[in-house]
Amino acid sequence: MASSALLFSAALLAVLDYAARDAADRGPSILYLALAMVFAGVYAFFTDWARLPSLLRLLPAVLVLAAMVASIYWADSSGTPHAVIGFTAAAVLVLSYVGFVLPPGSALLFSPLVVGVVLAANRVDAFRVGLAVPLIGVPVAAVIGEVISALVDRSVRTARWFSSRSERLARLDDVLRRFRRPSSLQEAATEVALAAQEIFQAQRATVVLRDVVGGLIPVTIGPSSDDEPDAETAQLVADAIGGDEPRLVPSGRQSMLVLPLPAADVPAGAVVVHPVPQEDPAFTVDLARLFGTQVGIAIEHLFVINQLQRASTRDELTGIGNRKHADALINSLEEGDALILLDLDGFKEVNDTQGHTAGDQVLQDLSNHLRRCLRDSDTSARLGGDEFLVVARRAFADPVKVAQRILKGWDDHGRSTTLSAGVALHEASVDVSETFDRADQALYAAKAAGKNRAQMWLNPSPQR
Repeated sequence: MASSALLFSAALLAVLDYAARDAADRGPSILYLALAMVFAGVYAFFTDWARLPSLLRLLPAVLVLAAMVASIYWADSSGTPHAVIGFTAAAVLVLSYVGFVLPPGSALLFSPLVVGVVLAANRVDAFRVGLAVPLIGVPVAAVIGEVISALVDRSVRTARWFSSRSERLARLDDVLRRFRRPSSLQEAATEVALAAQEIFQAQRATVVLRDVVGGLIPVTIGPSSDDEPDAETAQLVADAIGGDEPRLVPSGRQSMLVLPLPAADVPAGAVVVHPVPQEDPAFTVDLARLFGTQVGIAIEHLFVINQLQRASTRDELTGIGNRKHADALINSLEEGDALILLDLDGFKEVNDTQGHTAGDQVLQDLSNHLRRCLRDSDTSARLGGDEFLVVARRAFADPVKVAQRILKGWDDHGRSTTLSAGVALHEASVDVSETFDRADQALYAAKAAGKNRAQMWLNPSPQR
């Protein structure tokens, strides 16, 4: 808009100069120059400069200079005087136009071409421009063009700065509105990683959350994605957990954003995003702080829920799952999972001869033994009394070996009691209650066979 206004102004000055002269001094060349500037102004008005390369942005200025050269030739060949004011205004305003549409420095680079045209005009007697225009007018116009260019460049950068901030805030708001409350810490870690990657437009986001018992849950989204963060990211996470403020950490030519995620009175974990935009780092940190606060609230709620669930599903004496947890494990059985029922042999004698305190200690020892010897995917719970339950996930290859490993580890420590185990492999064609009954039958068979052994439930032969 401003660049087209300059060209229209130059055309108006040329026309006014033409009208102010006597009829004998008027030449048609100034009208051609004015027409060229009007055409260039129309081109500038309807052109989207952001999508044009620099050479095409120069087209109106080149067109005006070409019209100036043509007017010189016309005056030289016809001997008709030319409007000096319009010609000089065109030379001055064309540099201001260059300052509007091109980066700083362009007006200075374009000014020698304008000086050359003015000096060429000086050789024609009809112009009588004088040396003041190329020596003073054009340099001053070039300086004005540079000032205009600097102001426009600053205005554009400021507009982009505000636009970028608004866009990033809108993206944060959109992501947080879509952020659904996770049902588990694993799901929460994945949700936070995806949200961080989208908000900060990063290639890679790593989230590590700490559960209520101190375990770490890592999730990485992006190139080379895996469950475990690399050494550098792991160290940044370790430093960030328990920290207060997000920060930008240099990483080669780029930066990583490290964001602690607090939850209540314990650190929930940390987020590492790489790479993040280099511009406006202070706003990036502020955005990260806002993101961490909002996500931290969701994780804090999850922590509270997990603590309540843990309190309601944990056996007070042994610390492992209680009967409610055991029922949930039975209902979660899938095809290929093994259900193992454990019973302490001679537990009643321990209570009768050594007292209930000694019996409680045996139960606690067995619970600790199960925590140590089970795989990460396996889960245990206390059914009640001296009966325990283990669910071995996808143990269809040899489920008895899982039970035998539990029994052997217990027996190797010279306990006053032994263990008997009944094992049943869950099938998709039967109900989970049927699988429990099968494991219970196998446990009775192990007891009847002499105890201190693991018995697999076997499908009885069909009656003939």
